[in-house]
Amino acid sequence: MNAVAIGGGVAVESNRSTAAAPSDRVLLAASGSAAEGAFRQVMQRHSGVVYAVAYRQVGSVADAEELVQDAFVLLWTKRARLRFVGESALPWLLVAVKHLAANRRRAMQRRGRHETGNDALAVAAAPPDPAFDDFVARAFDRLDPLDALIARLCLVEDLSYAEAARRAGLTEAAVRNRLSRTRGRLRRELADGRGAR
Repeated sequence: MNAVAIGGGVAVESNRSTAAAPSDRVLLAASGSAAEGAFRQVMQRHSGVVYAVAYRQVGSVADAEELVQDAFVLLWTKRARLRFVGESALPWLLVAVKHLAANRRRAMQRRGRHETGNDALAVAAAPPDPAFDDFVARAFDRLDPLDALIARLCLVEDLSYAEAARRAGLTEAAVRNRLSRTRGRLRRELADGRGAR
């Protein structure tokens, strides 16, 4: 396993090929003494991408790391009742981290109304890091245009596979397959780029 820096945080990336690895659905169904190790694999598989989305939402390394931790704690507590779309937990994690970020912003705004200063609102409205946004945009730009469209629809806009398929003029199965390959490529590119930053 490799630890790679992203922003001020650290994401862990497995050296093992995900093609031979069990799916998230299988890993999260593990019970007993195998559950903790299986969950660790899911975290290692997705922590970098979840962190990137969290950081983009809040613009702070510390807050993004906390959101990632909260998302994975939520995944752990809900793993038995989780409804999968496909075999990956990543779509669920990305939606969860975006909801957690929105909740955090609302809480900061409520606190800001009750405080005398505007410090809380300034933190909640902190602009995202343009260099990081550019880094992610370049990773998307290197994708095939159709793959980039599908990734934006599913990973950024949180559309379902069915809705993304309708917008892209593809079948739902084609969207799932292309998105699976695209996730792997983005994961590798983001990990390589984080090490270089």
